[in-house]
Amino acid sequence: YASFTRELTQRWEVEDEGQVTDLLNIEISKQGASITLRQTAYIDKLTKEWFPHGPPAHLQLNSVPHPEDIRELVIHATGEGAAPADPTLINKYRRLVGALLYAATSTRPDIAYATSMLCRAMTKPTNELFTAALRVLAYLSRHKHVGLRYAPCARPLEGFADEDWAVRHSQSGFVFQLGRAAVSWGSKKQVSVALSTCEAEIMAASEAAKEAIHISW
Repeated sequence: YASFTRELTQRWEVEDEGQVTDLLNIEISKQGASITLRQTAYIDKLTKEWFPHGPPAHLQLNSVPHPEDIRELVIHATGEGAAPADPTLINKYRRLVGALLYAATSTRPDIAYATSMLCRAMTKPTNELFTAALRVLAYLSRHKHVGLRYAPCARPLEGFADEDWAVRHSQSGFVFQLGRAAVSWGSKKQVSVALSTCEAEIMAASEAAKEAIHISW
């Protein structure tokens, strides 16, 4: 570390501010040999913006971040013949889902699926989908201290893949763990329509394999 910082100061004007504790709304804490990443303050900020009086009681009763029929809600909103969305709703929806997406890609893989599904309806959101997005935020608010804790571990890099088969485009999901926590994850719509669960599984495994090769390098 000393050699690295010395070389930096020889080329540029830099200032060593000590151990990093916050970077781009990601809180970094060190305890012993472990490091934990959280976004508690970021979630608090979103909660105050969208729930000035606190998350409503009906959104606090849910143990999972999204409703069971979230896929059906997206299909209904984006299918042929769907009514145009109100411009005001579109702006609110995009702002909220965009904020959730940052958490989902930074420290919260537990909302990756829900956020990915919500992103499919950016141009045609409905009131039901906006409520579903608020539910994700309420879930984050309730579990705001959850984070990624990395600790020394002898276990090698592990990867898991799965799919959610659908009549239309299925959903692929994967997660890779190292040091007892996730280091890479994703949940996204498959580019082509799978004709069976087996075909959807193969496409999901293919996406995970590409990520494994990328990480291995």
